[in-house]
Amino acid sequence: MTSVELKRARQAAIVAVLRNHPVETQAQLAEELRRLRIEADQATISRDLRQLGVARVEGSSGRRYLPPPEDREGRLAQVLRTQLVHVDQVAAMVVLHTASGAAPVVASALDGLSLPQVAGTVAGDDTVFVQARSATAARQVVERLEMARGAMADDHLEWSSWLPSDSPRGEDGRHG
Repeated sequence: MTSVELKRARQAAIVAVLRNHPVETQAQLAEELRRLRIEADQATISRDLRQLGVARVEGSSGRRYLPPPEDREGRLAQVLRTQLVHVDQVAAMVVLHTASGAAPVVASALDGLSLPQVAGTVAGDDTVFVQARSATAARQVVERLEMARGAMADDHLEWSSWLPSDSPRGEDGRHG
């Protein structure tokens, strides 16, 4: 492994340890890393903690390190760019069509944001149903998803709200 790959692996291990074990000292963290067969001196661990944005806080049981916050927006954007195929809005429901097998990942990333407009999500294999609190909230969710995805709203998002529910659909299930 290259030094960059070793650093990434070490930092990923640090995050995993901090998420799974209360760690009070760098020596304790070094010991946990050794159990994972990762050797790192105190200076390296200190530098990694700083680069990862790890905080040391005072708690009821003393000081401990907190894992870095997850970048939920970034995770959602990455998942949407790579896995989202199509978005439909029907009243207060948003339907996300994904690559095969990706719906649970997309739903999890969306759930991680805890959007106030969303009452809940249900994921199948390639479809996520997002129940919004109102049609206006559903539109806000669609806009937020498109922003996170890094794209302007597709034409079909605008047109689908104008088509009656019994209008003909194409072979792909979309309004034609």
